[in-house]
Amino acid sequence: MAAPFLDTWDRMHGRWCRYRISTCAARDRLRVSTPPRDGIGIAVLNNGVLAAGPVGSLIWQRKQAYSSSLNGLGNVGYTYQLGGFIDYWAMRWLRARVEGLQAFGGANGMTANLAVDAVVPLSPALTLSGGPRARAVTSGAESPYFSITQAQSITSGLPVFNAGGGWQAVGAGTQLKYRFNPTWATYGILEYDKLVGATASSPIVTGPSGSPNQWTFGIGLKYSFAMKGLPF
Repeated sequence: MAAPFLDTWDRMHGRWCRYRISTCAARDRLRVSTPPRDGIGIAVLNNGVLAAGPVGSLIWQRKQAYSSSLNGLGNVGYTYQLGGFIDYWAMRWLRARVEGLQAFGGANGMTANLAVDAVVPLSPALTLSGGPRARAVTSGAESPYFSITQAQSITSGLPVFNAGGGWQAVGAGTQLKYRFNPTWATYGILEYDKLVGATASSPIVTGPSGSPNQWTFGIGLKYSFAMKGLPF
């Protein structure tokens, strides 16, 4: 089972840095040290090198009240994402991951998340991991957050903008995890996203309160449990 995580980071916008605490449950099988930004996934296939299965995540709602720079843009509700993932362990210390997600709710479109992580044990209890990240989206996943309609332009004072699909962000992330015992562990994360393409050109990003440089940091608590008797 891939390490589940409820993503409460609002990907929007400006110079916001979100601090978050999460809990999750997972089964550590062979070598699992996945970043907490991964979606909630269950590995229905796992042979120690390749893991695959369904995955889901939640993008938190965006409200005008969060920032004065969003006045007149309206609210965007919770977005639920469902899809699948593939993990490939090229080496015992190197993992590549791809997620394909279909959005429902606040946004409706496809998102592809790509990540590569090097996993370095610093001690029997302490593990450092990190690597590059990239995210691509369709216009349906992009538009509710970055487009500006004619009506929104009138109420917000920002120019009309149509955000299409394509690459949304590239960046890097790192995680430091400390395992208290086989069941409990804690971690800290630091992630950087550089908004690119149509996303970076949106007036919401280029305006005085916006920035293409997005930082996410947080701490979390992880609970792992064994699932016995499964056929895979």
